[in-house]
Amino acid sequence: MAKRMNNTEERKKQILDIAEELFLKHGYYGVNLDDIAGEASVVRGTVLHYFDSKENLFKCVLDRRAQKSADLLIALMVNKDQSVQEILKTFVYFCMRQFKEDKEDTDRCFGDEAMRYQLDCVRIGTYYKLLDSFEALLERGNEEGVLRIVNTRARASSVLFAVFGLTGESISTIEVTAELYDLIGNMLGVDLKNV
Repeated sequence: MAKRMNNTEERKKQILDIAEELFLKHGYYGVNLDDIAGEASVVRGTVLHYFDSKENLFKCVLDRRAQKSADLLIALMVNKDQSVQEILKTFVYFCMRQFKEDKEDTDRCFGDEAMRYQLDCVRIGTYYKLLDSFEALLERGNEEGVLRIVNTRARASSVLFAVFGLTGESISTIEVTAELYDLIGNMLGVDLKNV
């Protein structure tokens, strides 16, 4: 059992941490609000006070996980110490690593279309969070002469859409990785396999 606490933000974070752990372990339908409340040493009403419903709590868990990934990717894309090609290769590698690590969790947590819809909504949000930084990275590539892209906004949109579309599919990680390296390399006119 978790220790008692008074701070509102700490309590909310604690409930999110416990909910994430339980959802990953048992899936969305294998967990109820009483399970989460019990692990957090609070009553069900406290969980509902912060999150309104199990579905909203689940969405908050997904949003938080996605925000962590988006923050890491944005930090990578604005890094001036790495070449544009190195950043692009690391970007694809990071996305594939996340896909591989999350695949089992995703299959367990998102057993039906309603839950997969939640994940798709989070992916769309992440796409928009990354779009400006990815466009800026492509513009940097143009300025450095590494890339020759006429419309960096359209290309950034296309690449990110491909990444988030492919990572949502139930195909092997090896196939997805190879496809993304080829696709992004072709879209940007660089060989990401040999960077």
